[in-house]
Amino acid sequence: MFVVLGATGHIGGAVARALLKAQKPLTVVTRNAQKADLWRQNGAQAVVLDLLDTPALSALFQQAERAFVLNPPAAPDQNTDYVERQSVQAILAALKAASLQKVVVQSTYGAQQGEHCADLGVLFELEEGVRQLGVPASFIRAAYYMSNWCTAFEQVRTTGQLLTFLPVEERFPMVAPEDVGLYAAHHLLAPVTETGTFSIEGPSLYTPADVARVMGQLAGRDIRVTTIPQSEWLAAYRQNGFSEQAAHSYTTMTDIFVHKRYPLPVAPHKGGTSLARYLQAALAG
Repeated sequence: MFVVLGATGHIGGAVARALLKAQKPLTVVTRNAQKADLWRQNGAQAVVLDLLDTPALSALFQQAERAFVLNPPAAPDQNTDYVERQSVQAILAALKAASLQKVVVQSTYGAQQGEHCADLGVLFELEEGVRQLGVPASFIRAAYYMSNWCTAFEQVRTTGQLLTFLPVEERFPMVAPEDVGLYAAHHLLAPVTETGTFSIEGPSLYTPADVARVMGQLAGRDIRVTTIPQSEWLAAYRQNGFSEQAAHSYTTMTDIFVHKRYPLPVAPHKGGTSLARYLQAALAG
């Protein structure tokens, strides 16, 4: 049996669908009973539980052969560093009691040691914790998700302005979440000897100006792109509902990403979905 965490999201959902297509016995984990029913209708088993319920999650892992794990993001109005590390420790404790053939871990470009750099530090700790378990594992480090732009579209369509932390004409690695899920599923199905850290990004590098051009086509108007100065990042996060702690943590993460304060992958896997294709599909209608 394969176990997939986060199957109600973009990446976990793509992993789960790929496993069903491969006709593998699958159990998805969700906190939502209605979404669990939808997966059952599609041919999967589904378990409704909270990831912090370590005994229940451990019992599930003990029945599995392989597992895909990701750490869910905390709501930004919370102490995200604390909340996300709680779930990391719960997942690791549940994995420790199991005897899995292989684990695939969802991670991110720039994962690195640090208590207050948002996902970069949290997912680094998840990676290190799984490594210490000694189970064969693949770590999928993904570039900036193209889906991150989608929440801005309504404001962009209304105001004609796209606000971003990124320099307007600078090219960055971005990736469609569904491509990440397909790549993770490949590693989940691969032999246990195929382990290590693997990176994935889209077919090209993209700029915020590229994002604005696609959004402009969809909105039927010209879109102006404005880069938020670094001196205003903290205030911008706070204005968007982030807690004081989360704002500081995300500001640090943004600095690392924008200024590329991490080793860039040498030969990343290239997902097949372009930025234009992804945004057109995600924002249509």
